[in-house]
Amino acid sequence: MTRSVDGHALGRFDDGAGAFTGLAVGDRVLRLTDDSLVKGPATYLALLEEWATVSAALPRLAAQAGPGDGLPIGDLHVLAPVEPRQIFQAGANYRSHVAQIILSSRAPGDLRSDDELRRAAEQEMDEKVRRGNPFVFAGLPTALCGPDDDVLLPPESTQVDWETELAVVIGARAHRVPARRAMDHVAGYTVCNDVSARDLQFTPENRVLGGDWIRAKNRPTFLPTGPFLVPAEQISDHRQLRITFDLNGERRQDDVPASMLFDVPSLIAAVSAATTLLPGDLLLTGSPAGNGGHWRRWLQPGDVMEAAITGLGGHRNRCVPEEV
Repeated sequence: MTRSVDGHALGRFDDGAGAFTGLAVGDRVLRLTDDSLVKGPATYLALLEEWATVSAALPRLAAQAGPGDGLPIGDLHVLAPVEPRQIFQAGANYRSHVAQIILSSRAPGDLRSDDELRRAAEQEMDEKVRRGNPFVFAGLPTALCGPDDDVLLPPESTQVDWETELAVVIGARAHRVPARRAMDHVAGYTVCNDVSARDLQFTPENRVLGGDWIRAKNRPTFLPTGPFLVPAEQISDHRQLRITFDLNGERRQDDVPASMLFDVPSLIAAVSAATTLLPGDLLLTGSPAGNGGHWRRWLQPGDVMEAAITGLGGHRNRCVPEEV
């Protein structure tokens, strides 16, 4: 997949000799050397721990780069740009998605029209926002894979789904941060695809206990991420970034973060009220309408997923059977 960056972005790459952290400028990557931006190795976590200093230095480093400096992005394996200690994921956080869920789960005998159900869904969502309680669950870093890696379909599931999401990278420790100051704790943004085995998520034997997030959402390769960490100051308004998902070239999702029930500041405030967000952590903000359950189309071997967000780049992941 051909890639380039408007401005600059942080990423992780492999040149065949091993993984390294780099600064993407245009279509080239500058290797970040030890003891340059931070004391010691320029690892992802080391850079994010010192994000206030690092983010101020990156524009100068990018401006000094010559046309032939660094390595072509096309010659490198692009890895997931983040190595978070914690992952938090918002569920059912787009109006379009919640409306689709309510329409598709119409109870037998419910004689209301689709318009009546949509109005009821809007009222339910408005009430949820008034209560101020987003639904957030934890993910595992071991589910991460890169933007070009294959996604492994497990033999235990026949209903593997997709969800393209705007992901926030935390740039400063946050605990009980009010929404008005939440954006001060954002380092930048990246793209995630929250792949889920729906038939393992709410199994009959465990339904009374809730969802099985480990079996359904945290399998290896179930969280394609990247291609880059784009610093927040390079995004003028994250609420208007266009989120899209194509399956084998057919558009399945298309929306903007302005459609969220709980916006980024509200999510950060809610999560940081319950726990502590650390530099480098990943916060997924929910997925728009148009996942596999809506289309009644589940991922199959050979499928190609393309998840993208304007200004942040995109993924191209092929689905293959997991070998067991």
